[in-house]
Amino acid sequence: MSEAFQKARSWVQQRLSEGKGLAVIQSSFPLFREGNITINRVLSADPPLLGYFDDKLALKVSDGVVRAVHRVAKLRGLDVVFVPPEVRIVKDGVLYGLVREDGFAASDAGLFNDLAVKIYGLGGSPDLEVDVRDSWLNSLARLLSDKNFVETFFLVILAILIPPTLAAISLIITPSRFIPDPIRYVAVVAIFLVAFYVARLYVRENLKLRPS
Repeated sequence: MSEAFQKARSWVQQRLSEGKGLAVIQSSFPLFREGNITINRVLSADPPLLGYFDDKLALKVSDGVVRAVHRVAKLRGLDVVFVPPEVRIVKDGVLYGLVREDGFAASDAGLFNDLAVKIYGLGGSPDLEVDVRDSWLNSLARLLSDKNFVETFFLVILAILIPPTLAAISLIITPSRFIPDPIRYVAVVAIFLVAFYVARLYVRENLKLRPS
């Protein structure tokens, strides 16, 4: 269903770039169908949420549903807040998805697909009654399957951390007649602090959840 989601997202982004508000966009929102799912709603959020809402879904938001949503969210490094009658998927105050009795919405295609399959059983078996233990291997596999994460990780290592590390090693092992040892050691510490600070900023900006 990612193709329909991508088309819907492109349609919304085009209208937003034209300066239209989400209320106006929703009033003229077309239907994007793929299989047994129809993306039929855009919700006001930043980033905007695309959703499938239909009374026939009739999901009872129980403790089992909340736990299942929590498992889906945790694999993506997100948190879950239950605000009856809906379950919200959030991170640092940003809303990335929600589950209601009559439908669900998400900010990216991957999360949308997981909610459709694991919560509503659309295109697969729902994961509501199975008590699956959280696994760090599953989380690692999900991270490694994220192209943005892999690219960011290698760029941080190769371009941000390795050069200052080599410079710091050079300062330590190369005696200097002009720079006292205490100053060299302070310089090494400063190099590492700056490198890790830059790496942290880069990771924070580039590993924000993006639409996939």
